Amino acid sequence: MRVLITIPHVFAPQKGSLYSSQNEEKRHVKQAALLQATIGNLIKHGEEHWIHASLGYRKPVVTRKLATNDGVNLNIQLYTPINATLSNILPNHPNLKIIHIDSDDYTKIPALASRSALEQASHYDLVGYIEDDILIEDVDLLKKILYLENISDSSYAFMPHRCELIPQKGDVILSGDPDGGRPDLYWDTGEMIEVSWPLGNKKFYRATNPHSGCYFLSSRQAMRVLNYWQNCNWVANFQLSGPLEQAASGILLPVLKIMKPIPAHYRFLMIRHQDDLWRRHPEERA
Repeated sequence: MRVLITIPHVFAPQKGSLYSSQNEEKRHVKQAALLQATIGNLIKHGEEHWIHASLGYRKPVVTRKLATNDGVNLNIQLYTPINATLSNILPNHPNLKIIHIDSDDYTKIPALASRSALEQASHYDLVGYIEDDILIEDVDLLKKILYLENISDSSYAFMPHRCELIPQKGDVILSGDPDGGRPDLYWDTGEMIEVSWPLGNKKFYRATNPHSGCYFLSSRQAMRVLNYWQNCNWVANFQLSGPLEQAASGILLPVLKIMKPIPAHYRFLMIRHQDDLWRRHPEERA
């Protein structure tokens, strides 16, 4: 199974900004997150692994390289401006390609990375786009996405919940939906589907809040999305809250139905956000 994931990355500190990519105090956090989003994902989901093995009775123990069929042939491309990047901290990896963009308009980097994933879809079984601080937590997520697309209507884009960890309390889902829904949004239909799964059926709902900082599409889905935007000359007649949202969920909304696991099934397809945005919001009290 051949998989491509593209990642936009910008680090350009600005005084007084709340955004991690513009906050000098978050440099170490962003460095650690970028390492996880690139090398971390390659290690966690690739085919290579290791085992401690004895060379025989009363002989030394060595660390031996192996390959697993449970992994995927994963390739990551990082799109980053020449003058606003932390990519210099990344070690070399044969499946990681760093593509430097000579542009001062950093808002265009997410769309560029997203478009590039779609344009290369014919060469892969699955293509994805993730932000530069996301670790794919579910080790089977990539294979699950392809399986779910194969057994369902291919108009469904199955998306994960992006979560953070509150110490001593548990995970918090960042992409919660507003109470009462949003009847003003055409995609807030209330549609739900149920998928048979050996360890218990999984339910998915048409997400009111579609953003998860990523998407993962089969090749045929990606080609459908690509064809739509090529016919539109890559010009949208709508704008979500920012360039990251537009590059992820915004690229899918006109073509596919974004479906997420119900909150009770959030660990199915889960991804981890390497930050602490949960600190911005108070805990609801009964």
